[in-house]
Amino acid sequence: MGNQNEKTKQLNLLEIILYHLLPGIPIFLLAFIFANPDWGFGLPIMLAFFMGAPVSLILVQMSVIAITAKRQGHKFKDMITNTEKTPLGKFLLWALPCFILGGIAFGFFGDVEYSLWKNFSLYPDWLRFDRFSYDDWSIGILKITAITVFIFNCFVGPIIEEIYFRGFLLPRMNKFGKFAPLVNATLFSVYHYWAPWELITRILACVPFIYAVWYKKNIRISMAVHCSMNLIGGIGMLITVFRMS
Repeated sequence: MGNQNEKTKQLNLLEIILYHLLPGIPIFLLAFIFANPDWGFGLPIMLAFFMGAPVSLILVQMSVIAITAKRQGHKFKDMITNTEKTPLGKFLLWALPCFILGGIAFGFFGDVEYSLWKNFSLYPDWLRFDRFSYDDWSIGILKITAITVFIFNCFVGPIIEEIYFRGFLLPRMNKFGKFAPLVNATLFSVYHYWAPWELITRILACVPFIYAVWYKKNIRISMAVHCSMNLIGGIGMLITVFRMS
């Protein structure tokens, strides 16, 4: 038990905030550079974001875990907890309701929250996911964008984020007790600087599966739910784009 406690050395409040929020900055900056039509590459924001996100996710989030492991004299894999196995039947009993609740959050409350942000003008149109238009790009660019989104938004991104936010950070937030999943969900939502109009919606969508991970000590639940929710949009985009060709 003592060795396990050493591997999950608790973070102080400042570390918790910084470790949650700083990784979102390079993701946002790279997207800004790749999408900027004036001095950047002028790519569609969705393609720009998912070209920069994997680099930031791997270099920043995985590096934080690796550096922490080195400082504490442990292996990388020792830093990732919440890896207990759950029988398939019970796994589905946890994952499916979380997926449904997440869908309800985005499907119903998302529109309400977005209506409050519809006149949000701090970000230029080319930097806003909600202003992306299929009519503005060639079919070749759209296909590349759709495939990139499918790979990185539906699988690579969610898996890395769950390893970092729920496998690494959540177990080190015991100072919040039973509110740790709520704090984790809130900071995770703020970390999405590129979509502030989904702040509350994302918290509502994430809280159920983060509590499931916290209770069952199994990040496979959050990986499955996170990937599944993102798959809806990813598959929809693929279908739309390839029907246009």
